[in-house]
Amino acid sequence: MNNFAFLNDKPEYRSFSKDCVDAEKAFQNSYDSCVKLVRTALDAAIKWVYSNDKKISGASDNLFDLISKPSFERAVGKNLADKLHYCRKAGNEAIHNEKEFSAQEAEQCLKNLFDFVQWLDNRYGKNFMPRTFKSLTCAENLLQTELCGMKLPTPIFAASGTFGFGEEFENFVDLSRLGGVMVKCITLKSRRGNDGVRITETPSGMLNCIGLENPGVEKFLSEILPRIKNKMNVIVNVSGSNVEDYGKLSKLLDVDGVAAIELNISCPNVKDGGIIFGTDEKQAAKVTSAAKNSTGKPVIVKLSPNVTDITKIARAVEAAGADCLSLINTLMGMEINIHTWRPTLGNITGGLSGGAIKPVALRMVWQTANAVKIPIIGMGGIRSASDAAEFFLAGASAVAIGTANFSEPSITMKIADDLENYLRSCGLKNIRELVGKIKI
Repeated sequence: MNNFAFLNDKPEYRSFSKDCVDAEKAFQNSYDSCVKLVRTALDAAIKWVYSNDKKISGASDNLFDLISKPSFERAVGKNLADKLHYCRKAGNEAIHNEKEFSAQEAEQCLKNLFDFVQWLDNRYGKNFMPRTFKSLTCAENLLQTELCGMKLPTPIFAASGTFGFGEEFENFVDLSRLGGVMVKCITLKSRRGNDGVRITETPSGMLNCIGLENPGVEKFLSEILPRIKNKMNVIVNVSGSNVEDYGKLSKLLDVDGVAAIELNISCPNVKDGGIIFGTDEKQAAKVTSAAKNSTGKPVIVKLSPNVTDITKIARAVEAAGADCLSLINTLMGMEINIHTWRPTLGNITGGLSGGAIKPVALRMVWQTANAVKIPIIGMGGIRSASDAAEFFLAGASAVAIGTANFSEPSITMKIADDLENYLRSCGLKNIRELVGKIKI
């Protein structure tokens, strides 16, 4: 990080050069501190201009007033003046703790400051040399990785059933920054889902029994996929009532715009007496083979935690050709209304998700990572970068955020930003250096 290093060789700028360099250094540890220091540096640099240019007159201790002076705005131009106002406003918000800043916002403040210092040096300096601002986020690629041939800007996914089709979150999340979106489950025919109460809150989590409500694969392909395919990596979660359904769905979804297919095997095989695919290694393997034989897309198998030994299922689907595993799906649970003496959920039981299941999910990811060679997407109760880091240490190559999206729609972005900070604090150059590094 040396965008402002050239200022050290120009003693005439000593009144603001150290603040500029310190602001860039602060980016490694705290985006808020970086923004605050940008404002300090900007204040000093603008006052330097006022004191060294007789054509730009006016005195004030208020940064807004100094930027807004007609003589100053004419000199720097409206575009640059607007950039400086952005830094001033952000700095005030950081100073008064009005918001938390992302890596992109802090870098934008630094770039705006850099543009101003470049303008200043060009106008007043000696031996001016034009320079290009080197990005502190993109250049380092701390979170950039690859999974099953998919290039991921970050290893942060949105879990199926908690993020719609992605477009519902466009106002809260930069979809292109996600590793991908596992869209809500798709079946061959449309489904209306379960009757009665479908969701209820529990301590540190929630129970749901949505019942796979979805528009069906034909409508997804004709209406939904064209709208979303260029916005993100689209991973389609699919479910069937028998092995053949998974093969048909995988074949239909082997189209442009689908990055991968995720098999939801926590469903009953109606042809074989209702046995749950995900609780029997032979059934899980059959489903995996059916999908792999029907598509050239990467096949991700989503494992159920409602088993005695999850590693048996993991090894079976790996042997059947799975490219990746995602785990865990929800745990089975229920709630009873003590006033009516009836189950709260219309389906009686439902899937438990949220923070309460994280220790179980983490344990299963660790066990599975030691049992298979294919990559794992860890999920289950992740609500912070600290939670995510635990999953990477346990052996996950990526993570998916689920229930936390309901309470904080932009949580995936915050986790990505905070995870970058964590990697810097550990002296790591890329997220891959963290995977499986648990010390036993």
